[in-house]
Amino acid sequence: MPRAVSLFSGCGGFDWGATQAGVNIIWANDNNRNAGAAYQALFPDVEFIQMDVRKVATFPDADILIGCYPCTGFSLAARRRWKERGERDLRANEGNFLYEEFLRALGQVQPRYLFVENVRGMHSAEGGWFLEEQIRVYSELGYRVKSAVLNARDYGLAQTRQRLFLVGVHTGVEDFEYDFPAPTHGKEGGPAFQTLEDVIGDMPEWPDGEYCEAEFHGHYLTRNRKRAWDQQSYTIVADSHHVPLHPIGEPMVFVEKDKWALQGNENRRLSWRECARIQGLPEDALKVIETVDARYKAAGNAVPPIFGEVLLGPIVAHEGGLAVAEEVGEVAVA
Repeated sequence: MPRAVSLFSGCGGFDWGATQAGVNIIWANDNNRNAGAAYQALFPDVEFIQMDVRKVATFPDADILIGCYPCTGFSLAARRRWKERGERDLRANEGNFLYEEFLRALGQVQPRYLFVENVRGMHSAEGGWFLEEQIRVYSELGYRVKSAVLNARDYGLAQTRQRLFLVGVHTGVEDFEYDFPAPTHGKEGGPAFQTLEDVIGDMPEWPDGEYCEAEFHGHYLTRNRKRAWDQQSYTIVADSHHVPLHPIGEPMVFVEKDKWALQGNENRRLSWRECARIQGLPEDALKVIETVDARYKAAGNAVPPIFGEVLLGPIVAHEGGLAVAEEVGEVAVA
């Protein structure tokens, strides 16, 4: 069973999926107290270090390094500064310390494989330069790197969440070429896309104390927030005030550019528990988090487990094949 070290682990969404694929998470880190509590509820046997990653002196050896580092360093303001200064190296720019810490861990862990998740916008930011720069650096460190933008609904979630993934295979792994798994849902002859009805249709329509009841402010109404029962949800976000609407009631209507209107009286945001389900998270793990807002944040920041499962599957299959081959070789020699 391949062993993995996980950085910026959040509440453990990606890692949970990786374990379903057959990966053994041996060590994880995040600096958020609430996310850490949820992670430890999911993985009581994993060594979890809750602190600023910059204060972590050493990382254990492992076959896989997982790093869903936040995109703070790729913000619009940061991009402007980079452009003005003419700097063309991610490691030379302020605001990218999380990326730098991933590189530091990479040097210590020396994994055979690396996995990185980030926002879809990374693919197009500055004409793709930010993505190309990461690929360049990882390549210089000895990894064959591929990238892809994947949509969660293509793999069985009732959500049109799109994320960018980087997968690196060390050049020392000579007999393996990584390919991103093909979509499992929505193809002719295969299972249909999951819908909101499929995933949350059995849940209470008005769960007391589980959803944000704040006013629908002007920014919230700048775009459509409601999908129907037979559709997939918009992306689940971390801010409780901005999560999509529950499909109950009438659809929103377009008024003019950047202005939509609610109809009827049956309008509420998705509950934190519904968000967890739509993300594919084991929802009971989030119950250890004390506040509703913090539960929303943990759910929205999580990488859906299905991504961890489908992306790590080919690695587990390959490593399992190597183990079998080694055992057969030992028997033959004996």
